[in-house]
Amino acid sequence: MQLVSSILILAIALGTYASAVRVGSFNLHQYGSKKAANPSLTNTVAQIINDFDLGIIQEISDVSLKAPYVLFDELNKVSPSPYTMTLSERAGRSNTKEQYIFFNRESTSGLEVVDAYLHPDIEDNFERPPFIGTFKVKKPGNSGVKLFTIMDVHLRPDGAYTELLAMRYVVRDFISSHPQYFDQTETSLQEALDRNVVDATPDNKPSLKSNHPILIVGDFNADCTYISPTRQKLLQTINYVDFSWVITNEVKTNTRQTCTYDRILVNGDNFVNAIVPNSNTTVNIAEKFGFNLAQTLAISDHIPIKFDINW
Repeated sequence: MQLVSSILILAIALGTYASAVRVGSFNLHQYGSKKAANPSLTNTVAQIINDFDLGIIQEISDVSLKAPYVLFDELNKVSPSPYTMTLSERAGRSNTKEQYIFFNRESTSGLEVVDAYLHPDIEDNFERPPFIGTFKVKKPGNSGVKLFTIMDVHLRPDGAYTELLAMRYVVRDFISSHPQYFDQTETSLQEALDRNVVDATPDNKPSLKSNHPILIVGDFNADCTYISPTRQKLLQTINYVDFSWVITNEVKTNTRQTCTYDRILVNGDNFVNAIVPNSNTTVNIAEKFGFNLAQTLAISDHIPIKFDINW
C-alpha cells in the first residue's frame, strides 16, 4: 500500500511538472548580422530559447532584417516541435533600430497569438515603443486565465525611469483600445481606466485589478546607475504598487551578476497565483553550457529571466 501511494504521489508530481509552461525573456544584446553569421553562437542562443515554451526577445538589431529568420530557423532545428515567430517592425528614434520577437511553441505552451503590434507612441515617450502581444490559453485550467497580454520592452538606459512611468500610458491606451477585455469583467472598462492612474502620487496610487492579466516584461534597465534604489522604491510602492514584481532585486540579471536590469511585472491575481513557486528566476547560461565569463558575454550581457506557470 505504501509503495502504491508513493508511486501515485510521484505520478502526480511528474504530471504537475510536465504541465507547467515556461515563459522566458532574453535581451540578445545586438543580435544582428554578425551574430547571426556565427553558427555556434546562434545554435547556443537557440538552445537557450528552446527551454522556453514562450520566448520574449529584445534587441534584434539587423538592418537587413535577416537575423531574426536565421535564429528562427535554428530554433526550429533544435526544437522537438515547431515554434511560430511573431516579429515586430524595426523600432527606434535613432539610426540604431531594434526588433522584438515572441517565439511561441504552441504544442507545449498551450497558447495562441491573438494580436501583436507596436505601441503607436503618439506622445513620443519611448526610444523604442513596446511590442504588445495578446495570447489565448487554448485549454484554460484551474488558473482561470483565458487571455493575457504581454508588453515587451527595452527601455532606454538613461531614460529608464521616465519611460517606465510612461508605461502607464501604454496600459491606459491598451485598455481604451481593447474594451472587449475589460467591459464584462469584475472590473469594468471605466473602472479599469480610472484605476490605471498615470501620474500617481502617494495619495493617488493606481489600483488596477482586472480579470485580463497584463504583463510588462523585458529589459527595463531598472537598477544600478540607471534607476536608483530610491526611485525603485517609489515605483514599487506608488507607481506600480498594483503590479506584482515577479523578478525582484534579489535576482541579478546581467551577465556579471551585479544588477537587476530585467524585470517581469504582472497585474492579475489569477495569473500570479498560477506561477509555480520559486520558478521566477534566471537561467544560468555559464553553468548550463560550461562557459567562462568571456564566453557568456559573447552571447549577451544579459542572462534570461523566466517563470513557470500552470494554466
